[in-house]
Amino acid sequence: MVNIYRVYAISMIYALWMLRNKLFYLYLTVLLPFTILVPFLIIAPARLGPFIAVGTVILTLMYCFSTASQDLAVDRLLKRIAILLTKPVTPLEYFLGILLSNAMQTLPATVIVIMVLWVAGLIKIGDITLLLLGLVAGWYILTIMGYITALTLLSRDYNTIIIVSNSIAFILTFMAPVYYPLEFLLEQLRILAYLIPTTHIANIIGKACNIEYGVPPTITYTYLPILASLLTTITLKSLKLKDVY
Repeated sequence: MVNIYRVYAISMIYALWMLRNKLFYLYLTVLLPFTILVPFLIIAPARLGPFIAVGTVILTLMYCFSTASQDLAVDRLLKRIAILLTKPVTPLEYFLGILLSNAMQTLPATVIVIMVLWVAGLIKIGDITLLLLGLVAGWYILTIMGYITALTLLSRDYNTIIIVSNSIAFILTFMAPVYYPLEFLLEQLRILAYLIPTTHIANIIGKACNIEYGVPPTITYTYLPILASLLTTITLKSLKLKDVY
């Protein structure tokens, strides 16, 4: 049985820095995405403005992926997981704690970014329920992907984990049709784009803001639940705290 208190305590181990370093948190999760948004708006055609705005939201959500993988890397580097091993913490509670921690750190920043984009007139929210669905799907799937990436690479050194996770984050953000519609890709590459989860996360958020990426909604609404279920199954079956240690 999951102990909610232990899940919350684990999440605070990773999220506490946010409360202690508020200015750095705002820079990392809010201002940094805008440093990419502004140049893109300057050099790109005006019609791509809404797509660039959604891409900024995805870039903020991508913090879930990077944080999840780097938290596990730091745990192994600093032997921080040894503290948890001495407590009655189950692998499921540890995993849920990481999920909750990422929600605490990423979702408030994402909401701030969306509000700024909305006030600036870069996006128009037409369906708040669909927008929330996209944000939750992005948070959950990207966190699990970061988690699995770290678990896969835990036999490697800390620097390797960071380099690989950052490279994957770059691909998920800038190689997928997130800052631009699907039509910009060659026909042969569109099939590959369908396999990238951020393509579908951007598609949901885009539809909530009346932005058409050209991705059929039936593919998005089928692919994401299947992917989330598969990643969840892999994580719950493979996670052992002693492996992190």
